Amino acid sequence: MDTEEKLLQLQEELKNVARERCQALEELEEMKWRMLSEEENKANSKARMEMLESELEKAKESERRMLESLTCQTKQLEQTKILLEEAKLEIRSLNESIGILESSAGPKASTVEKGVTPEVARGSQEIGALRTELRLALAAEEKSKKAMDDLALVLKEVTTESSWMKEKLCQTQCELENARGEAERLKVMLKRMENKLRVTTEESKRLKSEAEESFAAWNAKETGFLECMKMCEDEIINMKQENAKLADLHKSARQEISKLRDILKQAINEASVVKEALEIARKENSQLQDMLTEKDNSLENMAQELECLKASEAAALDNVKELQSLLVASSSIDLSSTSNSSYKDAFRSPRTPASGNAVRKTMAKYPSENWKHEDPLTESGRRLSLGDSDRFEGSILDLVESPRQKKDEEVVAVAEKSSLTTKSLHASSDQVDRKQLNGMENGWDSPIRQKLKKRQILRRFGDMLRRSIHN
Repeated sequence: MDTEEKLLQLQEELKNVARERCQALEELEEMKWRMLSEEENKANSKARMEMLESELEKAKESERRMLESLTCQTKQLEQTKILLEEAKLEIRSLNESIGILESSAGPKASTVEKGVTPEVARGSQEIGALRTELRLALAAEEKSKKAMDDLALVLKEVTTESSWMKEKLCQTQCELENARGEAERLKVMLKRMENKLRVTTEESKRLKSEAEESFAAWNAKETGFLECMKMCEDEIINMKQENAKLADLHKSARQEISKLRDILKQAINEASVVKEALEIARKENSQLQDMLTEKDNSLENMAQELECLKASEAAALDNVKELQSLLVASSSIDLSSTSNSSYKDAFRSPRTPASGNAVRKTMAKYPSENWKHEDPLTESGRRLSLGDSDRFEGSILDLVESPRQKKDEEVVAVAEKSSLTTKSLHASSDQVDRKQLNGMENGWDSPIRQKLKKRQILRRFGDMLRRSIHN
């Protein structure tokens, strides 16, 4: 089932890749057609621009020719005007000469007729020549008038044609400017399309390379999957054969499996119990290690405290010895000064020495001396070690206590011992005070009161020492 699903997924991926490739090829074809159409439009625009430029050149050439012909005609017109003026001047001069000749010829006609001389003949010839010249000048004037009229018509035609050519030139210039603007726009579009074409070609190349890579990967995957399918088919055949072989053994194996399940359940339960025991042992080991470290620290602290207590004990013993000497001196003075027989009888009673000795013993002893006899780790003169496992009973968790608790218990024990010693001291001193009060009732006044005051001071001093030691 997994291989079939993978094959279906790969087929779908292959279809998607082929679809994407077709889309990319279609987009590339569209871009090519667009580029071809743009190139055709560009070629058409170039041809149109060339045609417009040729027409513009032709118009400029025709205009130039018209201007040249106009200048030639204007020059000819000026020349004809000059010739006309000259002819008019000649005609005028000829008319004047003819008039002069006619006026001179009227009175002298008779003389001329009588004596015709060669000069008159010559003058008549000149007159005939002048007449012919006049006729020719008139004919030339008429021709020049006709030429002027023709030239005026030609000038009108040239001006109209030049105005039309100017309008056409303006139109062609406008069209040329429009064509140039369109050419620039087409150039910009062409550059954009070239950039797009370059991008699309690069993308098409990339898509082609990706398609080739995907095809190569797909072919490799396909070959691998075919090999896997062949291997799977071989394995399926082998598995079928093995299943056929194991089908016979399956019935007999069910009972064994049920037995093994029971055994496995028991083993799991035992393993869980063992795990719990291991966890408990680990916890106990960690606790023991912590307790050992704390015990070592507490022992070091206790050793330091013991040294401090010993130093304070020595100082306290010195103070107590001094106080005892003061008490002995004061008691000897009181005993020598008293002379009452009842006090002697009371003082000689067997209880007083015992009480005095008890007071001395209790005052001579310091609480640290009692600790030597009550060491919790010593028994019958032999120090117990932590390794004596026979001295401990029960579980480890029942016997193990934190070093802080042991330290607190030891401090409480020391406080109890010190309180017991102080209570014994107070009890003995109270007995002595009561006896002394009884003696006061018998008649002692000043020395007994002084002694009581001293004892009260000493008691307060002992309380202060005890408090300083405990603190």
